[in-house]
Amino acid sequence: MTWRLVGANNHELGRSPHVHSSLTACCSAVERLRAEAARVSALVVMAPGTGGGTGGGTGTGGGTGGGSPAAAGATAGATAGAPAGGGPGAWTWQLNLDEHCVAVAVRTFRRQRECRHSLQLFLSAVTEAQVASGVTYTRRLRGLRLPGAGDAPGLAVRGGGLL
Repeated sequence: MTWRLVGANNHELGRSPHVHSSLTACCSAVERLRAEAARVSALVVMAPGTGGGTGGGTGTGGGTGGGSPAAAGATAGATAGAPAGGGPGAWTWQLNLDEHCVAVAVRTFRRQRECRHSLQLFLSAVTEAQVASGVTYTRRLRGLRLPGAGDAPGLAVRGGGLL
């Protein structure tokens, strides 16, 4: 299970950097992010493997970003929700809480200012988003077998919101 934050137009603003083992664990991660949103530290960096320039962190929210772009890339690249690599000069962001990645950008951006704008949209929406009360099954991998509606009794299949 993973969560994602979508805007009113159904575009993803950010997502979980990890795959959670259960719906309960996923919901706990969402609630922790919402409750601790003021304490997160944002890191805006050049995406791994894009080369060119130095990334440099930014302090957004309650903390300060830090570390090298290579270290941030290692963290983002090792997570399930990390955005796919972009072309030369692609930017991405991630949010850390107590030295653990708690949210990542959905995609990479060609310009740093677009990346920062995406981060600000996510931060402004995360505490006010409505949390969906169920699960949305999304087919991501070719050949992935997903449970049918009868396999998950009691779970509403709904979209939108944070989850």
